[in-house]
Amino acid sequence: MTTNLLSVISALAEAAATRHDGAPARPPKPLITLSRDFGSGGDVIATRLGQVLDLPLYDHQLLNEIAVRLKDDPAIVRMLDEEFGRAKDMWLYRLLSGKDVSADAYRDSLVKVVMSLNRVGGIVIGRGAHVILAGECALRVRIAGSPEICARRMAAAGHGDEAGLLAKAQEVNHKRGKFVWDVFQSRLSDASEFDLTINTDRMSDFEDVVETIVVLAKAVQSGRVLRHDLQTRKPA
Repeated sequence: MTTNLLSVISALAEAAATRHDGAPARPPKPLITLSRDFGSGGDVIATRLGQVLDLPLYDHQLLNEIAVRLKDDPAIVRMLDEEFGRAKDMWLYRLLSGKDVSADAYRDSLVKVVMSLNRVGGIVIGRGAHVILAGECALRVRIAGSPEICARRMAAAGHGDEAGLLAKAQEVNHKRGKFVWDVFQSRLSDASEFDLTINTDRMSDFEDVVETIVVLAKAVQSGRVLRHDLQTRKPA
């Protein structure tokens, strides 16, 4: 990640996570970021985590909030989300509409929206949230799996033929990794960017995965396993 981007995120984080009396905020409920490979079970695990911990999931809702902040059509923001590099090709739309749908505007709004969740807790799916919340009271989880086994799992569940799903897994994983790199210059393959990485290739029951994440999420939220500088953060 570039130094300039780090300083921007740090400044936004300080502004968003500080109360009026100057005390940093800790979410009243666990805050989890969940990055996942296609077919790894990440969406299922996220849904179960939400049920067990009574937490909202932030996925498409996050896009809608970004659209509100940009005062733009959610469909346009979704297009930027799926293909961040296309922002530079939308000069004509910006010229005719007078709206800022640039890459910088998207990034700034994404950071502000994700940082605002530090006040309430929840599960943020994808969108590089693990990078944005790197210095906050959040558990950053990655659910991984090899494309071949993920495709086999999806095919067995009736989502299509294995060959087609393998191609889709490779395409989706590439796009997700490219998005995080384009926006934050961070690699999804960098294990140091996450607090917990789980490979579901050999796991048939995701409930055990959910239980593991629940225990650690509660420990992080309470401050028991955090660095000293994060342990001192109090609820807003």
